[in-house]
Amino acid sequence: MKILAMMALVTAAPASCMMSGDEPGQVNDASPAALAALPPGVDPAFLIKDENGCYGIALEAAEVPTGPPLRDATGQQVCDPA
Repeated sequence: MKILAMMALVTAAPASCMMSGDEPGQVNDASPAALAALPPGVDPAFLIKDENGCYGIALEAAEVPTGPPLRDATGQQVCDPA
């Protein structure tokens, strides 16, 4: 039940995140904060990161994956420090 509630929260987020970098769909340098914020059961391979260093969860298998922002326990989007 917790997983369903978390997935509902993640998929209900209004903003979207698009991958940036050389290889769409891959985040090779995910921060510990991003890994900690992943919902239970979600593989880190689904992490995407935008041009601002903010993470999301890829939900679409596309050339440039998109998905909702990754949020921590306080509801803040997880981003790498600038």
